[in-house]
Order: sequence, then C-alpha cells, then structure tokens
Amino acid sequence: MTVRVNEQKDLIEKADALFKAYDNFEIISDELASLGFQITGGNPDVAALENTGLEVYVHVNLGEDGRVLGYDIITFDEIKKSFSK
Repeated sequence: MTVRVNEQKDLIEKADALFKAYDNFEIISDELASLGFQITGGNPDVAALENTGLEVYVHVNLGEDGRVLGYDIITFDEIKKSFSK
C-alpha cells in the first residue's frame, strides 16, 4: 500500500499536539478517534491505537487515574525496520 507521506506527517503532528495539550487519556482517545485512530489493544497501564489508512501506531503509558505518563507515535514502516535489525 502506498502511504500518503504528507498526510501521514500531518496526522502525526496533530496526534502529538493532542498529547501536549491534554494529559487525560479519555479526552485524547476521543480526539484520536476523530482523526481515524482505533484502539487495538491495551490494559489499565497501556493503550495501543492505530490509523491503518495512514499507517500510524500510537503506544500510550497510563497512570492509575487515566493520565498519560508517556507515549510514542510511530509509522508502520518504523516498526517494520525495527524488526528487521
């Protein structure tokens, strides 16, 4: 699949801005859903979301109160490259 690189970069910037603006995961996950992300997994400490159309993955570390403690936003290509090392 051909990824639209400029749209992918814009999506990453928008997602990153959400994490910088809010620390409440419920708010962030709702906003990410509006950007086309779907929750693909997780538990009380971690959440995983993907936008498969633009091939972007988000990993979120959560505190007990639902606050975001840390996050990573990476492309599917970056994931593939990390496994091929």
